Amino acid sequence: MERMTGIDPMFIYSDTPETPMEIAYACIFDPATAEGGYTFERVADLLTSRIPALPPFRRRLMPVPLGLDHPRWVDDPEFELDNHLHRTALPAPGGEAEFTALVAEVMGRPLTPGQPPWEMHVIEGLASGKVGLIAKVHHAVIDGVAGAQMLAQLLDLTPEGGAVTEPCPPWVPARLPTQTQLMTDALPSFIKSPVRVLRAVREVGHTAVRLARCVVGDRLGPVSLPFGAPATFESPVGARRAVAFAELEMAQVRALKERFGSTINDVVLAVCSGALRTHLVAHDEEAESPLVAVVPVSVRGAGPGAGSGNQLSAMFVPLSNDCKTPLERLRTVTAASASCKGQERAVGYGPMATLLADAVPPALAKPVIQLGVRSGILRRLRAGNLMISNVPGPAFPLYFAGMQLRGVYPLGPVIDGVALNVTVQSYRDSLFVGINACASAVGDLPGLARAMAAELDLLSRMAAGAGERRNAPGSRHRHSSGGHVTVPRAAPHPWAVTAGLPPAANP
Repeated sequence: MERMTGIDPMFIYSDTPETPMEIAYACIFDPATAEGGYTFERVADLLTSRIPALPPFRRRLMPVPLGLDHPRWVDDPEFELDNHLHRTALPAPGGEAEFTALVAEVMGRPLTPGQPPWEMHVIEGLASGKVGLIAKVHHAVIDGVAGAQMLAQLLDLTPEGGAVTEPCPPWVPARLPTQTQLMTDALPSFIKSPVRVLRAVREVGHTAVRLARCVVGDRLGPVSLPFGAPATFESPVGARRAVAFAELEMAQVRALKERFGSTINDVVLAVCSGALRTHLVAHDEEAESPLVAVVPVSVRGAGPGAGSGNQLSAMFVPLSNDCKTPLERLRTVTAASASCKGQERAVGYGPMATLLADAVPPALAKPVIQLGVRSGILRRLRAGNLMISNVPGPAFPLYFAGMQLRGVYPLGPVIDGVALNVTVQSYRDSLFVGINACASAVGDLPGLARAMAAELDLLSRMAAGAGERRNAPGSRHRHSSGGHVTVPRAAPHPWAVTAGLPPAANP
């Protein structure tokens, strides 16, 4: 048995039929690189061989009786791959519209309870002979970085796959624990719960003091509080989802990063800002109030002991969609992001959330969160209008059952009050964008995806023109850094570790 810790239980307690807390990857593979081509059986054989080495894929949750403590992860003795791996064919013509419609259907349908919380759908019938894959897992299992680690263990660096040097021992699951065993295991933690409450209360006090110092001082710039975002996309979240995809050129993003002293994440936020402004204006909605993006920040440490699960904090970044020009939005977002990043480091929302989540007993946490969701309180106290995540990926090709990965679109959950989620994953020479939204709260997602690509093109053209004017003879304009941010060196990325490569600098 393994006790759920940190903020992981909160994703379980937040689950409703309308807002399943699940993340996914929608992938496109080219079977031309696989010797003998694609077969569903080959995919099933590969998963059969690798799942024993991936404990999160074969564990299920069991609640502790009387809500004495957070649920326990246990090996599922009834695990069957057929319950998780599904084979589906797209209707003709198998294009992007058909694929995104299927992905939206999968994202709007909660995972099957009572078994390991993940599923995969192998999608046949895509145009040009491609093969699709939707891999969905509950957010309580992984965050973005842990998801990248697990994905790295499923994919290979060559079409032939990796040589098995140390065979995985046969997986022999234990019997499910009895109710008595669960209570016995929870007793030590239950006895220590007052200590955890005191630690959480103390951390809340320290966080409030640190936040007050940020408000009083001006070293970090304007303070962005996690409350009071404008009412855009505020309608209650229903079960139906809409999904759209975009692909952005990494070369354009890097050029903007270098020219304006921004980060890749700053450029992504600026592109989202301009695209949202275009989208809101096109649909006669309010575009002059700056939207607030909830931006997850990984606080995962280095090394194999970093663990799985969620190790996150967050920034609350005003998107500057009220600014009229792309360059103005990029400079303003870069400065705001730097301020919010400094605030997050100084205040430390992540440690506070972790200690609070670990201290509140399930008997209280779950009903309070569910009441907040169903009454609309959490929606009215929304921390932002949308969530924007950026997960770094490999710059080299990957393979699955011999098939080359051509596109990988990550998708995050939506919650009541934050009905739009934009997640970005870098891979090879592109940034792949997955947009997931409540279909009744945010319309025309394909238009939003097109607006993102158009915004990046416009931003690149205007930046090139600004550079020509600055370099013209007699020009008095100086290069503006727009708020350069120095980011501490990141831990070795899982893709680099898997490939045996040296760690890369934080993008």
